Amino acid sequence: MDADAWNDVPFSYPEVGALGRGHRPPGYEHFGYRATLGGADHFATAVGDLLAGRMHERSGVRVTMTAPVLAPGVVLVQRFRVGPVVLTAPVRILDLVTDADRAALTYGTLRGHPEQGEEQFVLERPADGPVTFTITGFVRPEAWYARAGAPVSRYVQRLITHRYLSALRSREARP
Repeated sequence: MDADAWNDVPFSYPEVGALGRGHRPPGYEHFGYRATLGGADHFATAVGDLLAGRMHERSGVRVTMTAPVLAPGVVLVQRFRVGPVVLTAPVRILDLVTDADRAALTYGTLRGHPEQGEEQFVLERPADGPVTFTITGFVRPEAWYARAGAPVSRYVQRLITHRYLSALRSREARP
């Protein structure tokens, strides 16, 4: 199923836009991770990689998008392998805010995603330090197999998140 087929699929959770309002709804696992990506000159590259879906691809996630660059309303369909199973995880971009020293992208899960919730990716270039990348969100299992294997689902979610953090690091900042 290509990304365009997901255009009319509704969100899978009622609190759509909660992260944009600074809200962390109850009943979800809340998470936040941060990494240093590299020097200030790496900011534009990291933003470009995030908006073109390259962060996902470098994380081992196959992606298809309804547009060449992520923007509000664009659907991003992620596919990744867990053992012998390929999981499909469609999301829709809720918000994108960019300025000279900060870029924030937020997406929410669509029906058909194994989990429900939102995830926000924030790149920042402070005047006095290196580029940082922060991922925050709230999530809970949606599909029966995600609920039945909740510990495995949480592990996979953390694994993918850590891969995202590594995917945007400059070569100089990689361990």
